[in-house]
Amino acid sequence: MFTLTRQSSRRIGAAALAVVAGIVLAACSSTAPTSNSAGSTADANSLKIFMAPKFTGLAYFEVARVGGEQAAEDVGFEFQYIGSDKPEATEQIATITNAIPQKPSALVVSAIDGDAVAPSLKQARDAGIKVVTYDADAAVDSRDLFINQLSYQLAAETMLDAALLNSPDGGQVAFISASPTAPNHTAHVKIMKELIDSDERYSSLSYIDTVQFAGDDATKSQEIALNLIQANPDLKVIISSSAVSAPAAQQAIINAGKTGQVFATGFALPSSVSDFIESGASKAFALWDPAELGYVATVAAYQLATGEITAEEGQVIDAGKAGKYTVGKDGEVLYDKPLMFTADNIADYDF
Repeated sequence: MFTLTRQSSRRIGAAALAVVAGIVLAACSSTAPTSNSAGSTADANSLKIFMAPKFTGLAYFEVARVGGEQAAEDVGFEFQYIGSDKPEATEQIATITNAIPQKPSALVVSAIDGDAVAPSLKQARDAGIKVVTYDADAAVDSRDLFINQLSYQLAAETMLDAALLNSPDGGQVAFISASPTAPNHTAHVKIMKELIDSDERYSSLSYIDTVQFAGDDATKSQEIALNLIQANPDLKVIISSSAVSAPAAQQAIINAGKTGQVFATGFALPSSVSDFIESGASKAFALWDPAELGYVATVAAYQLATGEITAEEGQVIDAGKAGKYTVGKDGEVLYDKPLMFTADNIADYDF
């Protein structure tokens, strides 16, 4: 059951697992967001929203897709999940460009390269299509809203907190990112370095300045992690914002026979790290609820498309049971609900 209420034993449930596994199941309904626009209900009958992840097939985005589908079911509009299975900016640009003639009311996009995809998003906006980014932003003038899963500051602090749960005495850390053009990953690493340099909470940590890039590829992530371990005998923690790279790095540590000596952490689906945490190989990973994030982003796109909101700073997105969110500067909306997965709670999450 797909539940939008947020509790300590929060679960996404069978609907999310079914999508990740490739099994088609019907998601159960929940209370729909309210609408304050008299014209919204009538317009919704012909309204369609497309969600375009960085690339299809990645478990994280499949879970976010569940949220988008649930929003469509709750509110009542057509929803399509579109994209290429290749993690390349040119593929996402083609996806967006090809979507424009289909005249969706809104696009919900996780930008694989914020600057590269901006021209195609601007074309969509010029065609009257509302654009909401989620997970990874694009250039501010190419979209209406950005539903940011965590402020970059909070994301950086959360990952460093997870690093210290793994290595309480601190030590040397290394960073693996998706790509040098991924805006969220770049910001996360920059702020983590600044925090280690200036914040007393993280003064026991030091870092390898050079960032490694794995392109959200598990095999490459394992290779990079192994190289980091071999080249840096004092390494204690490998940190990644990538939901692919973080668990892959932990597997590389196990394969290298370094369990208990080196740890991996960062953002990852709990289902991908539960074995590591339950065995004690890792003490903590973090994330947020991708399905709820996808739900909020899709509801925001719907409300933009129907004129219920205009993306003006200070406006409120009412996403029903998923909560209310205020539009900030430059159209940024902070979801800001981090989750920390440890041995005490990992069994409570099934996505």
